[in-house]
Amino acid sequence: MALVMRGWAPFFVAALACLAVFGAHRSFPGMLQDSDTAEILKAIQTRQNPWSWFGGDWPLANHFYRPVSTLSFELDHALYGGDAAGYARTNALLAALCIGLLYAFLRELTEKPWLAALGAWIFALWHLPLGAELGRALLWLAIPTVIVGWMRHGWSGRAYLGAAALWIGMGYELSERVALGPRILAWLPGRTASVMTVFALLALMAYARYERLGAGRLPKPPSPLDPPATKSTRQTVRGASALWPVLAALATAFALGSYEQAVMLPALLLGVALSFRMRGVRPRWGWQALFWGLLAGYLVFRSQILPAEVSTYQEQQLRQGLTVLLDLSRYAFPWALALSSIWIDLSLGWISLLTPGLWSAVLRFGGGALAYVQLRKEAALAFTGWALSILAFLPMAWLKPFDHYHYLPMAMRSLFVAVGLTLAVRMTLSAASPPTRQAPPRRDPAPGSLPHP
Repeated sequence: MALVMRGWAPFFVAALACLAVFGAHRSFPGMLQDSDTAEILKAIQTRQNPWSWFGGDWPLANHFYRPVSTLSFELDHALYGGDAAGYARTNALLAALCIGLLYAFLRELTEKPWLAALGAWIFALWHLPLGAELGRALLWLAIPTVIVGWMRHGWSGRAYLGAAALWIGMGYELSERVALGPRILAWLPGRTASVMTVFALLALMAYARYERLGAGRLPKPPSPLDPPATKSTRQTVRGASALWPVLAALATAFALGSYEQAVMLPALLLGVALSFRMRGVRPRWGWQALFWGLLAGYLVFRSQILPAEVSTYQEQQLRQGLTVLLDLSRYAFPWALALSSIWIDLSLGWISLLTPGLWSAVLRFGGGALAYVQLRKEAALAFTGWALSILAFLPMAWLKPFDHYHYLPMAMRSLFVAVGLTLAVRMTLSAASPPTRQAPPRRDPAPGSLPHP
């Protein structure tokens, strides 16, 4: 019984993250008076035909194809009418479902339940004000890590500096990411991103499960310590039903019908396959053709039912230039953005050396860069979370910023931060441990041995 409970423990920990976010939601009557929300509900009341949204523009009529997201408003309108509390509960339920599905996806991708539970909690914290506070608290762990590491190892072993850098880098990752709660929980149209994320995570989980259960493994180089191969030691591969990639394809189709950011989902599914390949698994590449074929079909269908010209709203939202590069840099190398602050402070002269802002920027740049170097020790999983987050955000960088654009990218980013935190804990424990003692050199010949010719 104890073994069973230990196996279920990560699941219950992730479930608590879902409950924490759902319990944090609040409603207020003005939620339905927001201009976008009011226009959506007005169009639904006028249309009186939920299925008609699959054949054209969505209620705001700004040339977006979002029938699945619109159906969630149709359902709320039928259930709650003008009761804002019901709409707020739906937004919170969608967020909680995303956290649960993120745990399921990370569990299948990494085969590490506790890492998956940590990733779910990191994503949950970004919904709550507590996330930024916890991130700032992690920065302070760098100080005792350095002190204890130096007392234990002195200057001979400076691995504790890498652990301190990880606390700094991951602390900034937690504290300086977008606060998701206001846009996802308190703004009703933000559910376009959360509905899409539900289906995106379902697709990623189903495909990752298919590859984890059924893909072959690349042979490992033989080692002198390996036991002789026998019938009992040969690796067997369990079968995986083809229904899993079919479910992934269906979920991809629903995600594409929820929000335009889902055009990156086939790339994310390809990223999952590449991640397995990096870790010695042979993915079945043929299924990728189905996912990309769905995207091609969606683009063709969308071009046939929506106006070809750019809407006024779309024209207002599009941007280009340096701001696009800066937004992408916040996912690729966020610590590098501190260089601009350092340059501005130094341009003020020597007096800037006395200001805390300069040293804070130096700490962020140095700690963040060194943290990325340390993550090479967990390169496969850390790189997976890092790359998937950039891919998920890529098309939104060319639009004026809204917080819900970061919803799916930050779900992917949670893997990167979870790997960084677990590595920080391991390296900190190593820094706090007594230094290993070198065994004395063995005398040759050993005492009592017969003389050799």
